[in-house]
Parts: sequence; C-alpha cells; structure tokens
Amino acid sequence: MAIMLLIVRFNTIVHPFTLADNRHYMFYVFRLLFRHPSIKYLVVPIYFICAWAAITGLGGLPNVQTPKQPESTAIRRRAPEHPDSRTTRKKGDRDFDPRLPPPVFWHRGHNVSTAVLWLGATALSLVTAPLVEPRYFIMPWLIWRLHMPSPLPTGELAGKRWLKKSRSCPVRLQAIFYAKHDHRLWLEFAWFLFVNYKVCYVFLFEGFEWPQEKGKVQRFMW
Repeated sequence: MAIMLLIVRFNTIVHPFTLADNRHYMFYVFRLLFRHPSIKYLVVPIYFICAWAAITGLGGLPNVQTPKQPESTAIRRRAPEHPDSRTTRKKGDRDFDPRLPPPVFWHRGHNVSTAVLWLGATALSLVTAPLVEPRYFIMPWLIWRLHMPSPLPTGELAGKRWLKKSRSCPVRLQAIFYAKHDHRLWLEFAWFLFVNYKVCYVFLFEGFEWPQEKGKVQRFMW
C-alpha cells in the first residue's frame, strides 16, 4: 500500500482532454478525485483491495471434498440404504451415499508466472496510454476472466451416478442449477445485464447540449 501511495503522489498524470470533455465518464471520476487533495489518497485502500482480489483470484481455492460416512472405532459400519435410492451399490462405492451432495473441485489455479505476465502486459498497455478510458481495460479484464478458476463437479460421481442414486426433486434441482454449475455465473450475468442496460439508457435518453453548440445532442460514452 505504501508503494501505491507513492505512485499516486508522484505519478498521477491527467491528460488535458480528460478534464475538457464532459461526455466521458472518466471526466466525472477525475473531477471527484480532484475535489479535495486528500481524496486521491483516501481511495488507495480500494485500489489495494481490488488488486489483491484480482491477483489472488487467479490462484483458485483448495478442493472441497465430499464428507465420508461415519465409521466406528472397531468396525466400519455400512451406511443405511436411502429410501429414495433403489439401486444396488457397485464395487468401489463403499463411501458413496446419495444423501450427500456431490463433490465439488476447483480448477487448479495458475502459477506466479501467469500473474506476473498478466500484470506486465496490462501495465504496458495502460500505463503508457496518455488517456484513461474504461474500454482500455476490456482486453486485460477478458484475459483475467478467462483464466479465473471455476468450481466444477467431477464428471461421473458428481453428475450422472449421483443423480441416478437420488430421485428427490429438490436434490435434482440442486444438482442441475447449483452443484453441476458455477452459480456465481448467474450473478455475473445479472450484473453485466444491469450495467449494459444503464449505459445504453444513459446514451439514448440522457443526452445534453453544449452552450456553444445549440441543437446538437451530446451523449455520454465509455
């Protein structure tokens, strides 16, 4: 965080065009940051948290295993048959119980070199740009998002075999909409849909006029 404070102190460069065109969203961002000399330093913790979340997100999370059946100190007891399950247990299914949720595993995270290369390429494309616009972050964000580890169940055990062992409707719905898919994608889709709706709405219906250009509608843009 100390390094970020030094960067903000000695390397905050604002292009004159950024503060001259009020059709761009960055015009209002920098106007807010420069409202008081201390504001640009107060937002440094936000930069730090976002950077930490972006970098650690590439590393993934540890595996989440399905809990095993309880066992006695002397004899390993066999789990009772589930009333919804009428299939016979197969060889190798000693620890399998359809009452338990399917195991979920995270894709293995990336190495440090991946994060370093991504940070280097992003810095070269953004730091050297004289202007700053949200659209400049599209490619770095796209590369980052494609490399984000996702929780996905392991093939047969988490999918077909587990579904066949349970005939409960709630359990099947949980497997289809939650266990077999990354449920965070629904939230991500809703968030992107909301952002795009607001941007399009502002562009189409929130136009304004400059005093020096009467009759010409100016529109907000990325």
